[in-house]
Amino acid sequence: MEESPVILVTAGYDHTIRMWDALKSTCTRTIPYTESQVNRMALSSDKHYLAVAGNPRVSLYDVFGTSEAPVLNLDGHKANVTAVEFTQDYKFLATSSEDKTIRWWDIYAGSCKRVLDNGSIVNDIAIHPDSRQELIASCDQKGTVRIWSWRRQEIMCQVVPQPDVAVRSVAISPNGQLVVAGNNMGQVFVYRLVVETSPQTGRTVELEPYINFDAHDGYKITRVLFSSSGLYLATCSSDRSAKLWQLSERLIPAPDGSGDEVIQAGAELVHSLNYHQRWVWDAAFSSDSGYLVTVSTDTRAALWDVSSGEIIREFKGHQKGVVCVALNDATG
Repeated sequence: MEESPVILVTAGYDHTIRMWDALKSTCTRTIPYTESQVNRMALSSDKHYLAVAGNPRVSLYDVFGTSEAPVLNLDGHKANVTAVEFTQDYKFLATSSEDKTIRWWDIYAGSCKRVLDNGSIVNDIAIHPDSRQELIASCDQKGTVRIWSWRRQEIMCQVVPQPDVAVRSVAISPNGQLVVAGNNMGQVFVYRLVVETSPQTGRTVELEPYINFDAHDGYKITRVLFSSSGLYLATCSSDRSAKLWQLSERLIPAPDGSGDEVIQAGAELVHSLNYHQRWVWDAAFSSDSGYLVTVSTDTRAALWDVSSGEIIREFKGHQKGVVCVALNDATG
């Protein structure tokens, strides 16, 4: 396969990984994945490796190779792998699983270096963009959002946005300052991630409540993600839609009547993306934040123009539900 500036990959329940020509909506390569359904995927920043999360294995494929066999299998999880993410330098890989653990893998060694025991099914993870922080965010079936030090294998802080409501997805903003969580009731919770270091207490990590809003009116949120610019937040849902939001702050009169002004933070709906006929499971932004790809149980993927909220292309070919997508169109 020739190197392409745009790598778009979809997969789900039909045991087939499909790579697409995003400009022509045509499938350029298929890779059979017969072991299980594909739950999530991630592309390395150099576009060369595709990580595929199945049940219970994680496999790495050469994006530009011709072999249908993975170049590396990572075994260790005991149940469905729910999330997978590369570090920016693609030396390491983080995964989460229904086996209640988070694993940190050394790709070059092909081995697991850390196991974080969460005590509850882990639904999603997000690696902090600043590798020096050595932090991972997680969310779980019991409704807890945690920030971990993967190196020290310890929980730095945790919050429960809504008691007894599972949190399905978590994301960290590109600047590392915000953590967003979406739950099974359609609610989104935004926290400030505050990391401080002092000689007395060492390093402390806190999640400070910042914004919360109803994004999908009681329906399950399946995915939350930031655009690479940090300007947009996308949410996917069982209500068959994806939505684009902007988080903003504005000055309002202080409620005490003093005449002073206070900052009010909120979320503004930019577009509701309505095309899919079934659950929308996953999404991916282009590197310039100008486009979004969504995938659905309706077997289709859709490419959207972020500025207009209009659909540009649709991708058809899967025989069963599509639940994950990976996109890398970065240049240079």
